[in-house]
Amino acid sequence: MLPLLIPPAQVQEIPSPPPGIKLPPTLVWKPGSLELLPFDDERFEVRSTREKGPIYITIEGRVWRFSLVSAQGRVGYLTLVRRLKAELEAAGWVWQLEEQGVARRELGGQDLWLRFSSAGSGELKMVVVERREAQAFVLARPGKAPELPSAQEDFPYLPPWPGSKIVRCADTSNPVAVELADGKQGLVKVNFIEKEYELAAAVSAHEFLTVYSKALMNAGWEIEGRFRGKLIQIQAVYAREGRDIRATLRLLGNAMAISVADVGAQRPR
Repeated sequence: MLPLLIPPAQVQEIPSPPPGIKLPPTLVWKPGSLELLPFDDERFEVRSTREKGPIYITIEGRVWRFSLVSAQGRVGYLTLVRRLKAELEAAGWVWQLEEQGVARRELGGQDLWLRFSSAGSGELKMVVVERREAQAFVLARPGKAPELPSAQEDFPYLPPWPGSKIVRCADTSNPVAVELADGKQGLVKVNFIEKEYELAAAVSAHEFLTVYSKALMNAGWEIEGRFRGKLIQIQAVYAREGRDIRATLRLLGNAMAISVADVGAQRPR
């Protein structure tokens, strides 16, 4: 199997406080609130006009989400904001839209964005994004002959997210649309092999869709559908060198699944 080529450090990161955030003695991290995702996206309001209303930009990169509380007993939201603002301004943060709690800090090639808001009485909800590019996956192209991996083997051209562990392999039969020998469109029932994996660390929907979509297209696949919501899924087709392969990749919380049908090897001749 040809593996995905990614830096090992990208597989899992230990949650640690974001750079550029120095807390005053009067503020502390809320225990258990710190979440770090290696790659995600966040939308920031940067200005508002009477004609167009709020104007937003989307920042991609490493994302921290957490809450801050008072170190000296419960205090109100405005008191928490006043304490935090003084430290941010002293650390070089520049307000993009102060009334919405949006600030930016550019220092030494590092581009950081933050936003804070109320998370209820006595709690300040924050998100910090360090702008970064998505990691690059390199997928091997399918060969000219059908590949039939065993139940415990990965698809040679569609490996799972790095560090994942295979937990299930099953076959299902489903109809797919194909072009028949007479040139007409028709439905053919084919066998799909689905492999389910347990992820080694959390992966955001945005990272899953961004990284796999780019890797698939670079390897000659065509993306037929991308879904982000309750269903996080990519549907792709490989139709080169006489092959006809249909694939579906799904993110399932702390797991993922890859379903593949070699339609070209199963269609009637």
